[in-house]
Amino acid sequence: MKYDLLTESWIPALDLQGVTNEYSILSLLEATPKLKRIVHEKPLVVASVQRLLLAILYRSYGYLEPDEWDKVFAAGEFDEQVSSYLGSAECAERFDLFSESNPFFQTANFTKEKGVTTSVKKLSPDLASGNNKTLFNHIADNHEFSLPANEAALQLLVCQYFSLGGGVSGSSVQFGKHPNLTNAPLVGGAVVMVEGENLFQTLMLNLHMPKNEEWLDRKTDLPVWEQNEPEQPQAREMRGLSDYLTWRARHVRLLPQKDGSVARMFIAQGLPNPKEMEQEPYFAYRFNKEQKKLPIRLSFERAYWRDTANLLQYARSTKVGIEPTDLRPAGIQLLAAEDNELIDKLHLNCQLIGLDNNKANPLCWFDERLPLAINLIEKDQVQKNKYSAHLVKGLETAEAINSQLMGAVRTFASHLLPDGARAQDISTKVESINPARFYWPKLNESFEQFIWALSNNSEEAKSSWRTVCKETAFAAFEGATHSWCYGGVRAQKGLSIAKQQLEESLHGRTWQRHVYWSQDTQEIIRQLYQWGNPDFPKRDILAALRKSLDLQKGSQLTAISYLGPLLSSEDERSKVQAFVAGLFASHAKVYQEAQHSSFGHIWYQADKDQRPGMSFRFECLLEAKGEQLKQTLRQMVQILKSKDIAIDYRTLMEDLYHWDSDDKRIQLKWARDYWAKPTQSDESTDSADATN
Repeated sequence: MKYDLLTESWIPALDLQGVTNEYSILSLLEATPKLKRIVHEKPLVVASVQRLLLAILYRSYGYLEPDEWDKVFAAGEFDEQVSSYLGSAECAERFDLFSESNPFFQTANFTKEKGVTTSVKKLSPDLASGNNKTLFNHIADNHEFSLPANEAALQLLVCQYFSLGGGVSGSSVQFGKHPNLTNAPLVGGAVVMVEGENLFQTLMLNLHMPKNEEWLDRKTDLPVWEQNEPEQPQAREMRGLSDYLTWRARHVRLLPQKDGSVARMFIAQGLPNPKEMEQEPYFAYRFNKEQKKLPIRLSFERAYWRDTANLLQYARSTKVGIEPTDLRPAGIQLLAAEDNELIDKLHLNCQLIGLDNNKANPLCWFDERLPLAINLIEKDQVQKNKYSAHLVKGLETAEAINSQLMGAVRTFASHLLPDGARAQDISTKVESINPARFYWPKLNESFEQFIWALSNNSEEAKSSWRTVCKETAFAAFEGATHSWCYGGVRAQKGLSIAKQQLEESLHGRTWQRHVYWSQDTQEIIRQLYQWGNPDFPKRDILAALRKSLDLQKGSQLTAISYLGPLLSSEDERSKVQAFVAGLFASHAKVYQEAQHSSFGHIWYQADKDQRPGMSFRFECLLEAKGEQLKQTLRQMVQILKSKDIAIDYRTLMEDLYHWDSDDKRIQLKWARDYWAKPTQSDESTDSADATN
C-alpha cells in the first residue's frame, strides 16, 4: 500500500478567496503565493505542518545569505531549487507514509515486544488512549477508531513535534528496552511565526536559521527522510538544523488497514531532545530572576500579549556587564536584520501556537494572533528603539495597575475573614475572588489598538492605554466583588475601604460619588430651610412635621396640609419626602455647604473617636429596612442634634429614594463614607445647581 505525501492531497490550506482545499506537498509549495495560510481545527497540526515545510525549504536552499534571501523573496514564489530537491533521488520513495523500507517520519519494521500495538489515538494529546490524560475526546479504547491516511499523516507530525513526556515507553524487538518518554521539541513554549499576506511570505519570513558552520554540512546534516541507519533511542549529537527540524522524538510505525485508514500502530520513545540546541529557533525566551533562559509559554493564567516585549526586544539581563542577548524567535530576528522595502509595506501578524501542560498532562492548546508593527521591532542591541521602549512602558503600566487592583482586592479579602487571619488565608481568598479574570482578557482588543496607535503617535497612545487600563481595573474590581454587595456589614465595610484604596491608587484622589439633587427634592428642602430659619422660624409648621414622625394619622394629615403641593405624585417617593421633612423638623439645623455629604460622612464626623457603640449603631442602620430604618434614623438624628452637627437633608432624601435597590449602592456609599473616611476635594461638583 502506498500513500505518497508529495503527490497525495493531505494538507488543508485556505486560499486568498477564502476557500479551503487539501494539497500535496508539491502542489502546496507551488501554490503558496495564492494561499493565505495552513488551516486545521487543531492548531498543533498547523504548527507541525509549517515546521515540516520549513525543513524542506531549508534543505532545498541551505543557509540563505541576506542577498540570496532578498532575491527569493522578491520573486514572490519558490523557484525550481525546491521542486528539484523534492524530485531528487534523496526524496524518491521517502515521503511514502506506508512504505515498508522507508515509511515517512517512522521507523521501518519497528515492532514492540510481543507484538503489542497501540491505538492511533496516541498520536495526538486530544485523543484518549489508555490511561493518558486527554483534552477533548473521550472515546473508549474498546470503541473502533481509525484515522484516514491524510489525517494520520497530520497527526504523525503532531506526535513527533508535540508529544508529552512521562511514563514507561516499553521495549521493542529492534532496540530492546526504551527510555521513559520525554517531551518532543515543541513542548514547553509557544511556536512563534511571523505571518505575511500569503503563505509564501509566511514561510520566507520565518526561514531564518542560526548560522553555525558545524550545522551546514549537507553530507552529515540530513532530514529524517534521508536518514538510513536505525536510530537507537539514546541521546546523540545533533548533526545540523535539517536533522533538528525533523527530530525523531518517537519511534512510530503506522499499521494501515485495507482501506488505507490507520487504527493501530507501534510507538515508543525515540531520541531525547539534543543538548546542542539550547534555544529552539521558533520560541521566544526571557531571563528569569536567576538570569536563567526560559521560553515564553501560553497559558490561561497569563495573556499572551503581556510578553510582547520579549518578542520584539533584545533580552537584557539585570546583572551589570552582561550584553543584551537576542532571544527572539527566528521570524522576528529576520525582520530585525532585514532592510527590505517590500517587507516594510506588508501588513504582518504574529501567530503563536502552543500546548500548555502540567507534569505531562495536557491542559489546553492555544492559537493566538498579534498585530506586528515593524517599527516596534528592536534592531540594535545597544541603541534602544524608542517605539519599542514605549511599548515596554505600556506593558509595565498594565502590570502596575494590575498590582493596584490586586492590592485593593487583598484589602477587601482581609475584611471577609476574621480579624487576625493569616496572610496565607487572605491570599487564598484573593485567589478565589480572582479579579484577573475580569482584567487581562478585557484588555486583549485594547492592546491590539494600542500597538497600532503606538506606531503612529506614541504619546497619545500611551495616554489612551493608561486610561483604558484604569477603567478596566475598576470594572474588574466591581465584577469580581459584585456578589458581596448583598453581604453583611463586614463585607460592605471591606468594599468601601478597598474601593477607596483603588480609587486613590489609580487616580491619586479619594473616592467620591456625585449625586444630583432632583428638582422636587430641592424645592422641598428650600421650603424646609425657610421654615427652619433661626431668625424667623415657623414653629407651628415644624411642630406639625415633628408630630408626623409619630405615625399617627391625624398628625400625618396635618403635615400633608403644609407639604402637599410640594410632594411627589409617586406614593413611595412622597413618603420619603414627608419622612425627611419630619427629621428636619426634629433637628432644624440648616446645612450650609453646597457639597454633597452622605449620612455616612455625617456620622463619621460625630464618631471620630470610633466608639464601639456609635459604630454598632451605624452597622444596624445599614441592615435596617422599613419602619426599623425610620426608627433608627430618628434616634441617630437626635444624637447628631446633641452634637450640633448639621445634616445634608437633600442628599439624605435622594439616598432614601434608592435605599431598597438590589445593588445596595446607597448602603455601600454610606459605608464607604463612614469607614473609608473620604475627604471632599475642590473638584466636587456644586450640586445645588445640578438637576435631573
